[in-house]
Amino acid sequence: MSRAPVPFFAVNEASTAMFMSNFPQELVDHIIDQLYDDRPSLKSCSRVCRTWLPASRFHLFAKVSLKAASLHGPASFPSACCKRLLSIIDQTPEIASCIRELEVCEGTPFHFNHPEVEATAWATTDQALLALFKKLKNLRRLDFASTCIFYWKSLPATFQNAFCSLLATSTSLTYLRLHSWCFPSFTSLALLLSHCKNLKGLSLSSTTVNQDDDIEQRLRCVIEEADGCDMVHSANLEVLTLDFVTFGYLSSWLFSEPSTVDVSCLRELRVAHFPDISVIERLLVSVGPSLEHLHLKPGGWNVQPLDLSRNTGLRSLRLTLEEPDTAMDWVTTFLSNIKGTTVLERIGLEFYVDVRRLDGWKTVDTLLAQTELAASLRQVEIGLFASPSNCDFVRTEQELRGVKGRVELRLYQLGLKSQRSNRQLTPRISRYEG
Repeated sequence: MSRAPVPFFAVNEASTAMFMSNFPQELVDHIIDQLYDDRPSLKSCSRVCRTWLPASRFHLFAKVSLKAASLHGPASFPSACCKRLLSIIDQTPEIASCIRELEVCEGTPFHFNHPEVEATAWATTDQALLALFKKLKNLRRLDFASTCIFYWKSLPATFQNAFCSLLATSTSLTYLRLHSWCFPSFTSLALLLSHCKNLKGLSLSSTTVNQDDDIEQRLRCVIEEADGCDMVHSANLEVLTLDFVTFGYLSSWLFSEPSTVDVSCLRELRVAHFPDISVIERLLVSVGPSLEHLHLKPGGWNVQPLDLSRNTGLRSLRLTLEEPDTAMDWVTTFLSNIKGTTVLERIGLEFYVDVRRLDGWKTVDTLLAQTELAASLRQVEIGLFASPSNCDFVRTEQELRGVKGRVELRLYQLGLKSQRSNRQLTPRISRYEG
């Protein structure tokens, strides 16, 4: 039976400390920094000596995930984890400043496959979580999801106030993701986001923004009562993700005067299954040359050209296609519509359809060789729902011989465990986090 790998610094912590004692502390810190994603080694480093503790702790607590992760006892559930974390922070307050990324999931996802596990709602009433919110001052990324629809309208006022206070007092917060939320109107969403002082990236996933204006005054009062919730007028977004979002007044939210968000400097746009293509068209025109990365999942849209003529700074284009009748038409329409000067370096195509239903690869090969792309294109990635030994996979590779000789061409199999994370629309750039 194979043994588990031994952490890098776990062989002999005492001898390691003696060996490293003559090294400058800056060098030791730099070495520990290289272990930022190796938790066993970081834990070992934290036990070596007191001078190694700050650098180790900095990475150990950088990301905190409060969601149900296993079925092994109550300690695995987020409420218990939150209480333990709060206890640790109460004993060692400086740990709170190490937490730069917080992931919270309301509910218990195991309930659907394991009926014996109670579907627990905890986040909106958990006093430990509300207390934790008050201690996080260096938060940069916040991901708040729910296993069922999270109705902002019906949440307790104590939670609304605490959540708004967290957004307002986390002056370093640059990225916010909300999954499975429901807002009564775009005004309520705008009021919530107005508490963020330096928001650069916003992701809305499986979220609905309704058109109910009847409760705006009540919401405004609840929100503004929160301590420290000084509001700013607009967020200068650089990253925007709309992933299965229903938002009837999106154009009003983005383009009204004065607007609560500024998208004029948007660098990355990711859209999946948005119902109104005209709003996305207008957004592409409005953003203009600042856009660098575009990722689209058209879903049920009718195939039509999107005007990219003003997006002269576009460097990366990715299409995720799930409708067999329109998948190849979307590719050829997009590639045919690339005109004029372009700096496009990378094109990614993902086909979550039966590869046997994909024809027209020779046309794609010709379009990828067009003059408009020849000067800048460096990489083409194509994901197929078939194994590399599949005859249609091999046929596709053969029909793309032309582009293979000019750029780096990568064909890969979709549906593998290592590829699953690619289906979630996550930001490609991170420089805005500064």
